Amino acid sequence: MTFVDVPHSCKFVSHSWKFVLFVFLFVAACAPQPLTVTPAPVTLRVVVSDACERPVRALALAYHRQKPWVAIETDVLNDHFALERLQAGAADGAALIWTDEAPLWTHPFASDALAVVVHPAVPVEGLTLAELREVLRGRVGEWPDGTPIQVVSREEGAGTHSLVKAAVLGQWDLTLTARVVPDDASMLDLVAQTPGAIGYVPLSRVNGGVRVLALEGRSPAPTADYPLSYACRWAARAEPTGALREWMQWTVGPQGQAVVDQSLRPQ
Repeated sequence: MTFVDVPHSCKFVSHSWKFVLFVFLFVAACAPQPLTVTPAPVTLRVVVSDACERPVRALALAYHRQKPWVAIETDVLNDHFALERLQAGAADGAALIWTDEAPLWTHPFASDALAVVVHPAVPVEGLTLAELREVLRGRVGEWPDGTPIQVVSREEGAGTHSLVKAAVLGQWDLTLTARVVPDDASMLDLVAQTPGAIGYVPLSRVNGGVRVLALEGRSPAPTADYPLSYACRWAARAEPTGALREWMQWTVGPQGQAVVDQSLRPQ
C-alpha cells in the first residue's frame, strides 16, 4: 500500500477554512434576529343605522380578518338614537342614512334602495309616488279587488321612515291606522302574514315572503333614477384620524367595496 504525504500547507488551509466556517455560523446564530412588532390592540366603537347593518357587519368582519388587532364593535340602532350616541361622544363613528342635517363629517360608502313591499296576493304590480302617498296617508282604503289596505311602517326615528317622510309623504302625515314595527324583520313578517298589507324595507333585506312593487315604473335599485334610493354614510363629529380613518378609507377602496357589493345582494 502506498501512502501519499499531504503537504503541511494544505493541512493548514483545510483547518483554517473549517475554523472560518465555524466562526461564521456561530456569529450568524448569535446575531440579533429581526423583531416582529405586533401593533397595540385597537377597539373602534361604531353605531349603525339598521338600514346599513348588513354592509357594516360584513366590512367589520373582513377588516378584522386582515388586521386582527383592530376590533370593531357595532351597535345597531335606528338613526335617531345612533345620531344621539355619536353626538354624545359614546361612539367613535356612525353609519347612517339620515343625519337630520346635523353638523357632522360624512362620507358615503354604500348605496341601497328602499323597496315597497306588499302581501303576495295584492293585485297591483306598481304605484306612482302620488298613489303611494295616498295609500300611506290612508286616503285609499282598498286595493282594486276590494281587499282592505293595511299600512305597515317603521317607527319615527328610523332612517327609512325619515326617507319615506321626505320623499313620499312630504307635509302629510302617515295614516293613524298604520301598524308600526321596530325593525325590518318585523316589517317583512307582518306584511307577509297580513292580506292587503303594504310596507317598505331596504332592497337588500327583501325575502321571498313578500312581493316588491315597481315605483314610477322602475324596479327598486340603488340608482339616481329610482325615487327611494339612498346612501349609507360614515359619520363622525370631526374628520376621522388614526385607526378610524384607516378603516373608513379601506371600506371605500377596492377591497371594501367588493365586500359591500356582496353584502347588499338581495337574500
